[in-house]
Amino acid sequence: MHRYVLATTVMVGFLILCTETIVEGTGAKVSEPLSVGTTSEKPGPSERKGSSQVVHTLNLSDYAGNSVDEWLQSKGLKFEADAANRDMLNLSVSDGALTLEAREALRGILRQNPLHLKRYSKVRIEWGVLKYPKGASYEKDVRNESIMVLVFFGEEKISSGHFISPDLPYFIGFYLCQDDQLNVPYKGKYYQEGGRYVCVGSPQPGETVVSEFDLVQAFHTYFDKSDLPPISGIALEVDTTSSGDGGTAAAFVKRVEILE
Repeated sequence: MHRYVLATTVMVGFLILCTETIVEGTGAKVSEPLSVGTTSEKPGPSERKGSSQVVHTLNLSDYAGNSVDEWLQSKGLKFEADAANRDMLNLSVSDGALTLEAREALRGILRQNPLHLKRYSKVRIEWGVLKYPKGASYEKDVRNESIMVLVFFGEEKISSGHFISPDLPYFIGFYLCQDDQLNVPYKGKYYQEGGRYVCVGSPQPGETVVSEFDLVQAFHTYFDKSDLPPISGIALEVDTTSSGDGGTAAAFVKRVEILE
């Protein structure tokens, strides 16, 4: 059984990209087509035996002991902002999954880049939540999550909309939620041109689900672009800066796969 120790982080650098969302017209969510969706279900014995070829995997289920930080760094992950502080964001391995435990209010990111994946169709994530951040909801302007998987597209830097935030490539952030609408692309206060945030499932605490999401259709629909740039990076992010209960939260992830 997954266990968690509550932990926290504070944001630095480009982590500001996940701070605020607005609905178009009111301040909360984007009025865009909802046909781009995901499937989230409990993993079965043949969960990854489909016809789609896996072109890239961030496997977080093969820990063999010793330092967790060194194991993650060997996979090309870099710790940014509060992700480098183990007193705030505890990283451990249990039941073949990386557990991210926010002990207080924080923002932190583990980023894997550069990548250059030209051929892809979907992202598939095997993950779950142990403790949702109290009160977190993009609908209610508490823009926090116990875990988010960010996928970046291309090398072109799109304006953040504010001088304090660095320009970034296009990105879509996928998260698990309790109170937000599923498969709705939320916008942030910044990165409105180049960023979207999508809740792809609402599992019960401790439940493992597999979420599969069509990246190609989403990119074309969300950003109104005809071309399809390569995937240039993947990141795991935790943000509990505005949550109740001291910003404590916990989640786990086993793998992130990009499918051809």
